[in-house]
Amino acid sequence: MLCSPSLLVLMCAASAAAYGVQLPAGLRATSLTHQRCASAVEMKGRGTMGMPGKGVKPPSGSGMQKGVKRRMQQRDFGRSEWTLVAEKGDLSDDVGATLVVEAGQSPMGQNYIWTLIRSETGAGALRGDEESSNVYATDGSCRACTFPMSKSTISKVEGGDVLTCASCGSKFAMEDGAVIEWLPGEGPVQWLAKQVNSNKEEMAAGVLPTRVSKGGRVYVRLPDGTLPITKTAQDRADELSGAAAPMTAKERVEAAQAKAKGNKGQKTA
Repeated sequence: MLCSPSLLVLMCAASAAAYGVQLPAGLRATSLTHQRCASAVEMKGRGTMGMPGKGVKPPSGSGMQKGVKRRMQQRDFGRSEWTLVAEKGDLSDDVGATLVVEAGQSPMGQNYIWTLIRSETGAGALRGDEESSNVYATDGSCRACTFPMSKSTISKVEGGDVLTCASCGSKFAMEDGAVIEWLPGEGPVQWLAKQVNSNKEEMAAGVLPTRVSKGGRVYVRLPDGTLPITKTAQDRADELSGAAAPMTAKERVEAAQAKAKGNKGQKTA
C-alpha cells in the first residue's frame, strides 16, 4: 500500500521527536499537526469481515417469492399422484393415533387398505420441507401375521420410530419399513402367531410418502401404476343393503330447483 508524501513527512517527524533529533523547520512535527493523510483505500458499504456473502444484499426479485412458492405447493398437492385420504380431524393429534383408510385399487378391483399413524417427529418423504408430515402410512395388516396394524403401537428409538404389531410382536422401522424383529415368539400369544406363520419369509412393511397440509388434510403418494378407487367400502355396503346412494351437491341443487318449479306451477294453477 502506497502512502502520500505528507504521511511520510509526518512519520519522519514523529520518529525524530521520539529520539530527540532536531529537524529543519520545514520538517518539524509542529508544522505538520494540521496536515491530513488521506486513506489510500476508500471503504464503501459494510465490510464482510472475510465471510463470503456477509453484508451482501441480494438484488430485488432474485429469490423465490413466498406467494409463488405457496402456489407451487398447492399445485403439487393437486397432482394426481397425491391422494387425499383424511380430512382435518379424522386422525387424532395424539401421538400413536391410527386411522384405517382406503387408497388405490388393484387390477382385480380390490381396494388397498392403509393405516395412518400419527408420529411425534417428521415422517414421510418430505422431512425438512415447509410442508413436512408427522403422519406415517403403512399396510392395513401386519406382513407377518395379518393382524390389523391399526392396533399397533409406535415407539421412538435412537434410529427413529418403530412400529410394533400388537399380536405377533414383529417390529418395523417406519423410515423405510425394514424388519427389525420378525415373529419374536415371546409369550403365549406371540408364540402361537409364530407357529401359525412359521412358513412366511421376512418381508418389509409398506410405507407410503405422506404430506399434511396447513389445513390438516392428509395426503399419501401411491406407488406408480396404482389404479384409482372406483367404489369405496361405504358404496359397496350401500349397494348390498339396497340403500340409495347419497346425492352429490350438484344433485341436491338440481332437486331443490325442480321442487321450487313444481311448487310455483301449483300456485299458478
